Amino acid sequence: MDIRPLSKSIRRVTVFEGDGSGGLRPRTVYKGGRKRKRQTRGLKPLERIVRIAANAGDAFSGTYRRRHRRSNEKRKDGWLRDSAANLAKAGDRARKKLDLVRLLGW
Repeated sequence: MDIRPLSKSIRRVTVFEGDGSGGLRPRTVYKGGRKRKRQTRGLKPLERIVRIAANAGDAFSGTYRRRHRRSNEKRKDGWLRDSAANLAKAGDRARKKLDLVRLLGW
């Protein structure tokens, strides 16, 4: 039986099969479950800070890369002419992702 990728909300798929005496026997075909996150309790806040900072870095690089490519397509040496504006916009985007209130949990 081929099973397609299932939603994360599905915990188990059970199929009832007939046995020799005419009854039905349940057989579990898929049993998914979330793996428990193994982490020291004291490191949880630090991990959260690192994860948020990494997401902000992704936002910065993605925004800058997109604006760099567009500037280069618009004008000759456009990436150099627009570099200050592109870096500022990418920094704004990263700063929004790196919100100190969220980061420090205030």
